[in-house]
Amino acid sequence: MGQSAILPGTLEMRIPSVVVARRAYRLMKTLGLAPKMAANRRNRMQYTLTAVVGVGWDQDYAAASSIATGWFLRHGYITHPDHGPAHLEFWVPRDQDPAILVAALDALHVKAKTAPKPGGTSVYLKDRAQIRVLLGKMGAHRAMLQWESVDVMRHMKNQVNRLVNSETANLRRAVESGLTQAEYFRQVIDEGRDRAWDEAGQILARLRIAHPDWSLAELGQAMVPPLSKSAINHRMRRLLRLAKDRVL
Repeated sequence: MGQSAILPGTLEMRIPSVVVARRAYRLMKTLGLAPKMAANRRNRMQYTLTAVVGVGWDQDYAAASSIATGWFLRHGYITHPDHGPAHLEFWVPRDQDPAILVAALDALHVKAKTAPKPGGTSVYLKDRAQIRVLLGKMGAHRAMLQWESVDVMRHMKNQVNRLVNSETANLRRAVESGLTQAEYFRQVIDEGRDRAWDEAGQILARLRIAHPDWSLAELGQAMVPPLSKSAINHRMRRLLRLAKDRVL
């Protein structure tokens, strides 16, 4: 998994609830962070938890996941998966070290970016795949599935659009070709040069003039007896060559 992400330092959390502070204290004890808890002398309703951080988080997945999850629950923000650009952000106040969070995310194989802002630092992700990965590793499986569902639908819509655009382009080219063929045949008929064609050729030319939007297969089905697409294509090429070269 690579080298351990070891970042000695002090992690400090200020919590305005004794219940939450006690739970955070027990969690940090479980993670081996040797926490210390103290009540704020000026505000008895605020508790400060400090712990020395120096763990190899890529070897302790639970620790990295807990750090990311706790930070997100306290200072996290995520956009709706189907509204606007993807964005997941952690807010790191000025008195805390963003490198601790970045190292934890890195241990979860999530590459976050940072940006300084007034009062602290923004640690953020804009890649949809990375956001899905992080949601799963933070235990937010319903949110992860929601993002995956939106991404699958977007992929399907893009694929359908590509197919429709391709089919539309093919249809446009076929119609333009049909109109060109019809114009050639109309000119030959107006000049009376179609009399040198055999009966099948005359019928095919008139069908094309009447139906410039028909495919070769549709023209073949209208012939009596019906002809294959290949046979129609061969006849059409021959008629066009004669029409263009004015050779009868």
